[in-house]
Amino acid sequence: MDRFQKINFSFFFTFFSFLLLVGCATISIKKMPPVYSPSDYIRIEEFCKKHSFQYNFDTLDDVIKITSPKKEIRLVLNSCLGYINGETFYLKQPPLYIRGKILLPKELEEVVAKKVVLLKPLFKIEKIIIDPGHGGRDPGAISFNGLKEKNLNLRVSKYLKEELEKRGYKAILTRSKDNYLSLKERVKIAKKYSADVFLSIHTNSNRSRKIRGVEIYYLSPSRFKSLERAIKLAKGKDFDDIPFEAKVIVWDLTLGKNYATSVELAQHLYFAFKNLGFKVSLPKRAPFYVLKFAYVPSVLVEIGYLSNPYEEKSLRKKYYQKQIAEAIALGISSLDKYYRGLIKNVKK
Repeated sequence: MDRFQKINFSFFFTFFSFLLLVGCATISIKKMPPVYSPSDYIRIEEFCKKHSFQYNFDTLDDVIKITSPKKEIRLVLNSCLGYINGETFYLKQPPLYIRGKILLPKELEEVVAKKVVLLKPLFKIEKIIIDPGHGGRDPGAISFNGLKEKNLNLRVSKYLKEELEKRGYKAILTRSKDNYLSLKERVKIAKKYSADVFLSIHTNSNRSRKIRGVEIYYLSPSRFKSLERAIKLAKGKDFDDIPFEAKVIVWDLTLGKNYATSVELAQHLYFAFKNLGFKVSLPKRAPFYVLKFAYVPSVLVEIGYLSNPYEEKSLRKKYYQKQIAEAIALGISSLDKYYRGLIKNVKK
């Protein structure tokens, strides 16, 4: 306790307050609450009748599409992230599916009425690390026709770098040629360049040749072990001007922020791929090393299945590789626009 009394409380209070504000914007992505207030929700049929909308519910992907001649709203069950006419918005409560009925949060009516209250930006996305999976002696997956994952990952990553640089971002590749990097070396690059986002690009494979589509992963909370990682990171040279116990708390809060931002980024990437017509699954949790030990918000994208003969043909084509890069770039810029507070009111 004596060592804690020596902490610079002024610095600590400022840092803690900032991260609490960060938390305000990341509360949105949650599992369905076990208890909800019926007074906060409205049945989708009643909502559509009241505002002259029609709706469609994709039970495979849990996507709710609500449309009128001038507006299109897209929501995902149990997620507070939504799109309206291509622009992103956040709800305080997610849409729910209970006893065969779709319930929408009443605050969605404020979105329709153009009374959306936007949160202030958390930070600016400026530097992005792109990590082409595998390389060198590690080929990754190999298709029946000999297409190697390591080469495909690199091609798409280079196109992604171009797409991001067109949008004004600084994009850095962990490898720009066919060389081998350990997982530890890859995540250290994110720290070296003080990156805002870490993107790992991979290609999938499966015994079943029927499975296809894009998959997006973020770190599983069960593997997160925030405090354990915080103690390990606190032993480093960062934050040398404060006591060890304070460094542990600072790292713990930072890791929590990174996790929440990773979830939000995964959601934005999902919508970007979906809107461009890709077959894409809802974001999934995974304990991948590059997600677990990256120093910044991190997401892993599996761009398709080399084991699927039809998808493999598409993945070989330059235009398709560029479309994948465009989808990822759109997802990042969409999240960045939200963070910068640039979401515009939708015109009727």
